[in-house]
Amino acid sequence: MAAADSGPAEERRVVTVVFCDLVGSTALSGRLDPETLRTVTLRYFALMRARIEEHGGTVEKFIGDAVMAVFGVPARHEDDAHRALAAARGMVTGLDGLNAELEQEHGVRLAVRIGVNTGEVVVNVDPAARQALVSGEVVNIGARLEQHAGAGEILIGPATLHAAGPSAVTEPAGSLSLKGVGVPVAARRLVTLHEDAPERVRRFDTPFIGREQELAELRLLLSKLVTDHHSHLVTVYGEAGLGKTRLLREWLRDCPAYGEGRCRPYGETGSLSPLAEAVRQILAAVGEEAALAALPVHERTEAEQALRLLRTGLLADGTPSPSVDDTLMALACLLDGLSRERPVVVVLDDCHWASAPLLDMADRLLDELERSPVALVCVARPELLETHPGWGSGRMRSVSLLLTPLTREEAAALAGELVEVAAHRQGVLEGALDRAEGNPLYLEHLTAMAAECDDLPLTVHALLGARIDALPPEERTLLQLAAVLGREFRRADLAELATGDEPAGPAESPTGLLRGLVRRRLIEAGGRTLSTSSVLRFGSALVQETAYRGMAKKVRARRHEHAARILAGQEAGDAAVGAHLARAHRLLTELGMRDDETDALRARAAGLLTRAGAAALARSDLPWADDLLTQGLALAAPGEAAAGEAARRLGETKVARGEPVRGRELLAGALDTAERAGDRLGAAHARLALTALDPRHGSAADVAEAALALFTVAGDDQGIARACVRIAQDRQRRGRHADAESLLCQALDHAGRADAEPERALALGAVGISLWRGPTPVARAVERCEELLTTHGAGRPTVRATLGCPLAVLLALQGRHDEARERLAEAARLADGLGYAESALFVPLFAAEVEALTGTPGRRLALLEEAARAGRELGATGALPGIARERARILLDRGEQAEALALPDPQEAGLPPAESADAYGLRARALALAGEPAAARACAGRATAAAGETDSPVVRGTAALDLAHTLRTLALPADAAREARTALRHFAAKGHRLGVDRASVFADDSSAAARSADRPAGREGRTV
Repeated sequence: MAAADSGPAEERRVVTVVFCDLVGSTALSGRLDPETLRTVTLRYFALMRARIEEHGGTVEKFIGDAVMAVFGVPARHEDDAHRALAAARGMVTGLDGLNAELEQEHGVRLAVRIGVNTGEVVVNVDPAARQALVSGEVVNIGARLEQHAGAGEILIGPATLHAAGPSAVTEPAGSLSLKGVGVPVAARRLVTLHEDAPERVRRFDTPFIGREQELAELRLLLSKLVTDHHSHLVTVYGEAGLGKTRLLREWLRDCPAYGEGRCRPYGETGSLSPLAEAVRQILAAVGEEAALAALPVHERTEAEQALRLLRTGLLADGTPSPSVDDTLMALACLLDGLSRERPVVVVLDDCHWASAPLLDMADRLLDELERSPVALVCVARPELLETHPGWGSGRMRSVSLLLTPLTREEAAALAGELVEVAAHRQGVLEGALDRAEGNPLYLEHLTAMAAECDDLPLTVHALLGARIDALPPEERTLLQLAAVLGREFRRADLAELATGDEPAGPAESPTGLLRGLVRRRLIEAGGRTLSTSSVLRFGSALVQETAYRGMAKKVRARRHEHAARILAGQEAGDAAVGAHLARAHRLLTELGMRDDETDALRARAAGLLTRAGAAALARSDLPWADDLLTQGLALAAPGEAAAGEAARRLGETKVARGEPVRGRELLAGALDTAERAGDRLGAAHARLALTALDPRHGSAADVAEAALALFTVAGDDQGIARACVRIAQDRQRRGRHADAESLLCQALDHAGRADAEPERALALGAVGISLWRGPTPVARAVERCEELLTTHGAGRPTVRATLGCPLAVLLALQGRHDEARERLAEAARLADGLGYAESALFVPLFAAEVEALTGTPGRRLALLEEAARAGRELGATGALPGIARERARILLDRGEQAEALALPDPQEAGLPPAESADAYGLRARALALAGEPAAARACAGRATAAAGETDSPVVRGTAALDLAHTLRTLALPADAAREARTALRHFAAKGHRLGVDRASVFADDSSAAARSADRPAGREGRTV
């Protein structure tokens, strides 16, 4: 496939544009003859073109006296912004020589003003096209900056300054209001431009983190140089930004004599300049005169001759003058002499940009220095092996180190050194760690701009964009197609997407192209080998993001539509298909394409995402449900079925995640929408959910009864399950646990048919509560819970969390306290991972029940306060009265009745029987302590009467024991003993060991008190 056919003619890229214009050209035209003016202008244009092109830029056009250039077209470089500024400086300084000639010849001088700006543009990559190369606001701003610059000035935009980094020294030029630009631009004036040396563009002031093993290997090599006196080759490989240079700097601290030279992707220096740069540093480090003076006379003479030769060529301009062989022998002689007193290390950085002559010279130099303690250290990206596949092979003393990304812990430690993050911004830092994936350079730039936006830093974008642009056209096209499918994708989907791509997919087999992408570490095989991997993934999410953003929006939209068709044909899932359609719609909308076809994409995406969100909610995947339903609701138009469905499901999700206010708003809106549309089922679901949040929508039991009839007729299994649970919960509050358990079994059956995880878990958790509070003996209740866990708990963390809590209480009732706490710990861990906010309320409530059975009231009070706090935060006001009664009971057992007396009057509260028995029993005990016997006995009677309406031995036993306490306080120990034995019988029927023990002790103590009260006064006198 020809390059022009490899993909769309338009792409989106981050480029840097340069605008340059003559100052005072009108006056110049008045002074010069037209022919002379044309000659002068052409010489000026030639100089400008030369400066632009020698730095890798492209002259897009000449307009009158102005020049427009683009850096990043046709090929991107990772340092395009720096190149553009270097070219701009060269355009200004280059006029000095031309002006000297023009002044002598024509008595005139030229002056220019320049504007430079960086940003995303649409690029025409078709070389045959006659249109402009780039377009966009970035171009307009660059032109306006040039118009505001003074003679000899270079004004740059903020994005250019960011992309160029610290190598650009600037000063403020003011906030400029530019014509055609909506917001003021903070322009900067370029003062000077340094080379982009690592010290200027990277943070080397942070502690050295990670790489201990690699550092140890390098230190071992240095010791070998001292002991065995042989030359060594060390090649340090690693992707851009992984810390190769940082590792070398740490190691070189221990080296007595070293020099570094950097290979550059472009420049005017000689091919051996990096080697010359390293040698100069070595000479400075050892002290040239002293080092040579320490040599024997004949060796010193040879070394001095070698140095003189090198100064005429290599050390002067980086060229091998007078010849390659002479330069090689001279260099070997000099380094051999310098290494007599200490090992010498020659570092060549960025060797993936090294010229072939340089690498050949380095290889031959090692051979000449075979018996000298000299190490040649080459630092390179893996691309070096693409151009020089045999590098280092066949050499006995050759070591290769491959740097891999930092671990999450190491990256987090580095981030902590790079930036201080407030607690409320911790999520931003976590996001940077996720995106950087252990690459220190990416992490540095991501954390640096974390406070500004979530966009991809220009520096990282340029680095990865250049890497992608260097791919063969067909591989680049396939990479972009893969980026449409996502970070991870199926190989078969990519092949089908490539086959149907327009205007033409890759001509070569995707398998062959994938091999190249895997070899270049842009794509990773999911299995052990590429041929056996059906699933592939991008090696870095940032690579995928850069490849994706490189496509024009219209192209992306078309490819997303195609991907949706492919996935829909495979029944891949509503979420995947809906996501592609939603992206296609968003991209087309951003381009202003709001026609019927675009709206059809929106409607279909809304329906699919809503359905996928409902399915995620049914699986108890709350975060995923929240995301999908939010997208579905945003896409759905008012009045569409998807709008009401998405609002209701999202409202349920928000409530479950601890956002009751937002959840109530969504549910109320869904109810209104459903009622307006005559959607009785939708209205019933919304109303049922709202009754749990707001009693103004009716009694939960009444609403559930009405909804159950409707759901039954409609065959809505999920609705039936929900309604049955709500009715069962009302029965539980009334203490009718046998009835509740029957309803809950129905709910469980329908939840299973609907494959609705939350309803299944809710029903099972409620069954556990009825097994705990109802008539089933504890031993059988434990067995039943364990049977239910075996049947329904495998692979269902929601079930294990909800059913594990009441099971923990039942285990504690049997005295199995350690097992009970283990169950609670598991439930808390699972609930935390699931994201159900109510777990913050219910887990401590059940834990408090366990602590009540272990005799630790202090711990129980703390747990109840934790639960109350969660209840207030969640708006779960219905749970707060029960928590208050539990707290008052603990204090009452200590003889403190004030809190119990402060509780609402049960008669006014209108409580159901089980809760009424609890409230009246507490009040009776408190009134007895307060010296109100008649009121106390009346409340105690109401408590036992209410308890009698329940089938709960726990409620009945507690009410009888409350009556016993009341009677004992009222100095009626015989009656108290009788009621305590009644409580004992209830607790014994349940198998409530602690209840039995407490009732038994209380009955015995009361009987003893009664006997003591009835005994006649003896010789010792009356007992008080």
